[in-house]
Amino acid sequence: MVVFGFLVLIGLLDSLANGGDILADDGTFVDTFRYMSYRAPVIFDRIFIFTIHVAVLLTFVKLIRNHELVALLGFGISTVKQLTLLTPAVVGVSILSVIIINVAMPPSVRALQAWGIGEYKIKNVTQDNPLWMEGGNQIVRASQRFNMETLGRLEIFDRSDDTGAVETVTWAEQARYLPSGNWELSGVQNLPVDGADGEPRLASTATGTMIWETSQTPQSIARLAAEPRDIALSDMRGFMQKGNSGSKPSFAYQFWYWHRLTRPLAAFILLLCAAPIMQRTGRQDTGDKALIIGITVGFIFLIMDGAMATFAASGGVGTAYAITFPLALFALGGAFLLLRTESLS
Repeated sequence: MVVFGFLVLIGLLDSLANGGDILADDGTFVDTFRYMSYRAPVIFDRIFIFTIHVAVLLTFVKLIRNHELVALLGFGISTVKQLTLLTPAVVGVSILSVIIINVAMPPSVRALQAWGIGEYKIKNVTQDNPLWMEGGNQIVRASQRFNMETLGRLEIFDRSDDTGAVETVTWAEQARYLPSGNWELSGVQNLPVDGADGEPRLASTATGTMIWETSQTPQSIARLAAEPRDIALSDMRGFMQKGNSGSKPSFAYQFWYWHRLTRPLAAFILLLCAAPIMQRTGRQDTGDKALIIGITVGFIFLIMDGAMATFAASGGVGTAYAITFPLALFALGGAFLLLRTESLS
């Protein structure tokens, strides 16, 4: 219920912010719900750790208000035992969430890219935000994407097998993906540069169309153009490898790969912080103050984790440091609160 509530609230606000794009080009009211359904996996990826944390806090609030927490402690179920009992559910749900995100988010992002709406219109392939690709002996720069199966303003640099030096530069106005699995280039110009040694040369205009031999497909280009955190773990792992193409440097994919894999650990650490905070057994206690403190702790974790993500994705700090620093800091804080709670009980 917490997840559903957050998704609906944030989805509505998101759709209102992009209402002009949704209703453009004869869009209808139904398109609003289509946009919300596409965005749901992306929003879920951003908030699921916080929703798990809030759900844990609300569980304790219910126990406090029904005076059931006092009964649990009276039966010898200490804070450590409560933590042990809740851990399988919290970690299990977080692992399931990671699996759902890994499966559901990539096709949703591709659909939003094809729609070209909101931030996906801004982050699309443009002159100011070109897409670089590498495959075989070619380096390709695309600075326009008309739709998922048509690229524009391509520059193809063919390199030597031996030295890696550029031998030929090819410009194409458009590249269209054919049902046969090849790309058809139109408006092609070729310029041989091998052995020019500074000699001026003129590009020759090709008549008709040409076939661009590459392993790239519309699906692979959609993955290349997507933000690192919006693709599947297998694609992140592939783009981490040296020499593989990607819209961002390899360390950005490396960070988001390990960041997603460590979310179950993050959920457990937030549980470690929440359980001691919510030990309120006074006769008049309702758990409201503890709930506010717990939500504040969750917000601080999200802010710190987001700051580390920004630094790591831009190369400011190392991947290991960016991931472990907030986890280690909150783990130490949670362990301190747990020991303090046990010593007072």
